[in-house]
Amino acid sequence: MDPGTTSIWKERLRFDGLWWRKFAYLGCVYGPEWWKRCSPAAIAAIIFALVGRNRRGAIANLARVCGEPTGPRATLTALRMFSEFAHCMTETMEYYGPRPQPIQLDRPETDPLADALREGHGAVIVTGHFGNWDIAGKVLREYQRPINMVMARENNTSTHDYVRQAREQAGVRVIYSDSSVFSSLNMIAALRRNEIVALQLDRTVGTGGARLVPFFGLPTTFPSGPFVLARLAEAPLIPVFVPRLGTRHYAIRVGTRQQLSRACRDSAALDEVMTAVVGLFEQMIREFPTQWFQFASFWPVASPTAEAASVAADRRSEEPRRAQR
Repeated sequence: MDPGTTSIWKERLRFDGLWWRKFAYLGCVYGPEWWKRCSPAAIAAIIFALVGRNRRGAIANLARVCGEPTGPRATLTALRMFSEFAHCMTETMEYYGPRPQPIQLDRPETDPLADALREGHGAVIVTGHFGNWDIAGKVLREYQRPINMVMARENNTSTHDYVRQAREQAGVRVIYSDSSVFSSLNMIAALRRNEIVALQLDRTVGTGGARLVPFFGLPTTFPSGPFVLARLAEAPLIPVFVPRLGTRHYAIRVGTRQQLSRACRDSAALDEVMTAVVGLFEQMIREFPTQWFQFASFWPVASPTAEAASVAADRRSEEPRRAQR
């Protein structure tokens, strides 16, 4: 077997490879109910034990989010996060398969996305590696407008085509941020056709660069691309998150609509909108810490204990203000 073929098979058999993805799909779609309920946590625990880099990244992130040092408690919280991710993936595969089970989806009372699309400028949706965005994909099809998901390529190249085809079969068009210098133009063109363009907050993709924004007590890099895109296309920007509330039970949480005029080019205005949206993202993570599926360390490398102490100090400083409310 030549080295190229060996490399391909190693990619496919890796824990995030194509072979395991297809095996998981068969279990999620055709497995008995007890398997769908019990196996995600067990499989997540095995991956948690074997994949050290992802485990360490999750523990470091959750230590800051929960305001505690990277000890046994943070490790247990990270294990729960791996389990939540496995449950979300199981329910997504089942939902998009040939034998879907009904999903309970709690919707907001108001619908800013429908209002935005009636204006004819499209809509930029910002979300994150949080909860289960794929569950909302079918809901967005109800607006009868094309949906464009901007994303980077899969870390494991063996799953690249498989994941893209699965999303496109569900009615979501994929725009790869790293595929062409024209990807940003494709996004703007989609918005001008009154389509939906969705981007993730916690990965730098798309138009523009990155800016430092306060996040859990520490300035952290976030992509300005979604915000610059909304300004260039004169489209509204709407934060949307889909937390998991229980077995096959999700909620759509919609934040305040933001509008960045093309005439508004100063950094202060951009920072204000980014801070508001990232602040909402932080609130969602505080409410559902084990559903922020970020497996690489998100903050600059520093002492985890010092970082946790900083977060705890920030919380203590907020307590008098809360008491006065």
